[in-house]
Amino acid sequence: MSESPTTTSARVVYQANQPMLQSVQSVRNMLHHTVRQHVGKKVQVQNIDGQVWEGVIINADRGILYLQVTPMHGYPEPRALFGPTILPLVLYELLVITLLM
Repeated sequence: MSESPTTTSARVVYQANQPMLQSVQSVRNMLHHTVRQHVGKKVQVQNIDGQVWEGVIINADRGILYLQVTPMHGYPEPRALFGPTILPLVLYELLVITLLM
């Protein structure tokens, strides 16, 4: 008997262990709560890879921080060409969020 084309065999190549999953969820929830309190504020954000952005927090939803970025390091004003640039960042990948005055 031949196998149906809709039937596929799946092989798990990665699965988070329970303590890691709980830790990531805890960090995500804590950051979500913290970031939501600072919507509309200018911040500098650094992720775990060392990338840095500066902008205004627009929203945080489902583990994502939405940052309206400002031009840095000589790049042209993004609004001049395309309108506001919103950068989605994964909350649990963020290392530092600094409020800017």
